[in-house]
Amino acid sequence: MKKVNKLTEIPDTLRQYQKENPLATWEHFRNESNGGYRQVKAQLIVDQRGLCAYCEIDLHDGAGKGLDDFRVEHFIPKKPHNPPPNHALEWQNLLATCCGGNVRDLAVSSRFTSPDHSCDVPKSNHNWSETILNPLDIPAFPRLFRFDESTGEIMVDEKSCPPDLQDKASETIRCLRLSAPRLQKLRLPVFEILNEQMQDFANSGVGIEEAVALLAEALFSEEIEIPLPAFFTSIRWYLGNAVEERLNAINYNG
Repeated sequence: MKKVNKLTEIPDTLRQYQKENPLATWEHFRNESNGGYRQVKAQLIVDQRGLCAYCEIDLHDGAGKGLDDFRVEHFIPKKPHNPPPNHALEWQNLLATCCGGNVRDLAVSSRFTSPDHSCDVPKSNHNWSETILNPLDIPAFPRLFRFDESTGEIMVDEKSCPPDLQDKASETIRCLRLSAPRLQKLRLPVFEILNEQMQDFANSGVGIEEAVALLAEALFSEEIEIPLPAFFTSIRWYLGNAVEERLNAINYNG
């Protein structure tokens, strides 16, 4: 999990719908808002630079070949619907997440891993706002998590994660199943590719420090319109200080 920013105050269609229907449900908005749901989805993808708010896999467009691996998640559950405040239509409560492995007809069939689920599937209708990290509230620096590149497991990085966030970070991994076998398996190719790229640099006579700096610059664009690489924090951990320097240089804030 990485920090998420809201780049716009609120999409126009959602703002107008809230004004006219302050007590409406999320389902009402989806069905009645004349393109509002599509606008919300598009803005969430831009805000999150193409990544799931929980596991950081890329939010995959079905492109007519299957369903999108993407849906809108309410950090505070939209049900039971008991406004005010109406969390169902609250912009700050909306996140983009992958389908967590429970949708069969995705364009990328390997992402259907049921009953091995993660992200919003185990979260379901639980209100874990006091238990797990909210991507909107965590810091951009320092990095909170570390990984095992041989297994793909995610763990709290006790050396860099602030002490006051460590319990929530641990519960985030457990509750959202961020070390589920499906996610460990999906992370492994990321580390394999990075290892191959580092070996290619070494074979070309490029030193380790220069190699990681070159990879950091190539992978992390300063243009916020450009998606970040899937499993951003895994790469951030693997490349270490070179990424921290790169992120500082581009004024990264989520």
